[in-house]
Amino acid sequence: MEQFTLKQVAEHSSKENAWLIIHGQVYDVTKYLADHPGGAEVLTEAAGTDASDEFDNAGHSEDAFEVMESYCVGKLQGYEKKKAKLKPVTPIPKTQPSTPIDQGSSKSKLVNLGLFSLAVAAVYYVGRRQGVTIPKWAISTLHHEASERHNFGFVRGVLVGGGMFAALDVVLAQRFAQLIWDKKSFTSYPAHMKISKRVQENTLLQRGLLDPVTYSPLPLKEKALVAPNVYRFTFNLPTTSTVLGLPIGQHVAIKADVGGESVSRSYTPVSNNDDRGILELVVKVYPDGKLTNGYLANLKNGDEVLFRGPKGAMRYHPGLCKKIGMVAGGTGVTPMFQVIRAICEDDRDTTEVILIYANRTDQDILLRKELDTFARRYPKNFSVYYLLDQPPTDWAFGSGYVTRELMEEKLPIPSLDAKVMLCGPPGMVNAAKKALVDLGFEQPGASAKASDQIFLF
Repeated sequence: MEQFTLKQVAEHSSKENAWLIIHGQVYDVTKYLADHPGGAEVLTEAAGTDASDEFDNAGHSEDAFEVMESYCVGKLQGYEKKKAKLKPVTPIPKTQPSTPIDQGSSKSKLVNLGLFSLAVAAVYYVGRRQGVTIPKWAISTLHHEASERHNFGFVRGVLVGGGMFAALDVVLAQRFAQLIWDKKSFTSYPAHMKISKRVQENTLLQRGLLDPVTYSPLPLKEKALVAPNVYRFTFNLPTTSTVLGLPIGQHVAIKADVGGESVSRSYTPVSNNDDRGILELVVKVYPDGKLTNGYLANLKNGDEVLFRGPKGAMRYHPGLCKKIGMVAGGTGVTPMFQVIRAICEDDRDTTEVILIYANRTDQDILLRKELDTFARRYPKNFSVYYLLDQPPTDWAFGSGYVTRELMEEKLPIPSLDAKVMLCGPPGMVNAAKKALVDLGFEQPGASAKASDQIFLF
């Protein structure tokens, strides 16, 4: 293939002549601008540049990769694949120097003990001058055979000696406490110390096995046909307690060698971090799909597949908005399912979701059992409306295409607290986005952001 320099590609940066670079391949997307599901402005803004990162973050279906091949015009001269970056090692912080001893506090205590000893001596002196005698019961207790004079001397010795030993004990105890409690006096600690409550981390937000740069091999545990040409793949994580580390709404990349060519595709798992020890995908196998038909369809139990991630602009969290409308077609329901499941299974999430899900026949509806279960158990959170091109005679839902009138009827009205998510075939996504903008939703930007009123997976 013909090779181009960065400077040559940069010359093709207009709407009338748009080239871009994706992972070392040069594409002329001028004729594809009007058909791009994300809008022409997305490609126009990236024209003349290396858009590899933006392409990866957006996530694309099998159809997108097949479409791209017809627009490839060459390779980038001198292109080398990015090497995995080493994660920076966070230095362990040095122990902070301990707080210096409070000399003033120690001295004040010794002064108080000295004043106490002087007070005892003063009492003794005054008593002797005024002729005060020790009671007989005290004298007999101290020494039955000693005289009053000697007994009074004994008491004086006890008081003075006790004071000295008390002072010595305080100093020794203080030194001992400083060694144990990082040189802080034991008297500085309260009688009852409050222990802060442990904050429970949200499992769905935890980091885990996935790494955005390095691929991890995971063995296939089970493969099951769930619809015509659609499989559910279940992969084992290293242990039964391992967390995948995939934020809600994001996807993973799979890489494989197919016919001597390295092929990578993005998919959204239907499992999440609560499903410890496994990763589940629902994938449609296309007859001409390089990765699906040439690799995934031929997997056997025990075969290892390379995964990396997470990828994508959406990171759903409770409070993102109050109402979410969803329009999905075919396997485009998988990222929607992740968000729906997270909302329904969180008792504190009050977000309301309505899904319009379009397919050709009722057999093509993916995850219907799970979707109907959520709609039945959590009617305040979730409802679903199915559309079919070829509905059966007893069909209780809609038929035909996703129209502007249907979205106006079913989806939330435009507001700051409302959002619509789209995922599916390019034609459906383009038509739905245009109709939503006409209904009053804000036109999404060139690059998808979680804050967009119309979010394209």
